[in-house]
Amino acid sequence: MTRAGLRLVVRLGAAALLAGCALPPAEPAVTSSLIDQLPADLPRGPRAPLTLLVLGPQARPAYDTKRMAYSLRPHHLAYYGRNEWAETPPQMLQPLLVRALEATGRFQAVLVPPHAGAATHSLQVDVQELLQDFEAQPPVLRLVLHAQVVDAARQVVASREFAARQAMGEATPAGGVRAANEATARLVRELAAFVLEQAR
Repeated sequence: MTRAGLRLVVRLGAAALLAGCALPPAEPAVTSSLIDQLPADLPRGPRAPLTLLVLGPQARPAYDTKRMAYSLRPHHLAYYGRNEWAETPPQMLQPLLVRALEATGRFQAVLVPPHAGAATHSLQVDVQELLQDFEAQPPVLRLVLHAQVVDAARQVVASREFAARQAMGEATPAGGVRAANEATARLVRELAAFVLEQAR
């Protein structure tokens, strides 16, 4: 190779190297997480001729999203940029409620919309709060649910608020996910006991 050709190769290599260095680093992928932990010690009740319709949970607008919320100070709400829920909290909560209530053995059937038949009872659960609270030390996961049991005549049998503050093992989104699973399992267990008390 001539000296001029060698210089050209070196220049092209340097240009390619510089162009490579100018490229922005690859963006890290978004991490999606689930709340899917069922409680191990669910209450049980004797089988009865009852059917329960578990309506689709609702959520306050701030939590009716796949975005994962956290707080650093009072009256503050923000969302992680690279961590999110795989589904919205209501979407993750409904199958947990159905599986837990089926496991109680109390009902002939546990149904979900769009079931068109009559049910002896229905359950409506609303997500009031699902927040990683870094103002608290150590940080905690705050979960608040509101539940309402309605009978076949559409009369409210009972309503109650369920709240949990679960310590986060580490001050990271992953620590918040683990705490959210533990808090949800605890409140699902309390909800199942509440529904069994009302469904007679």
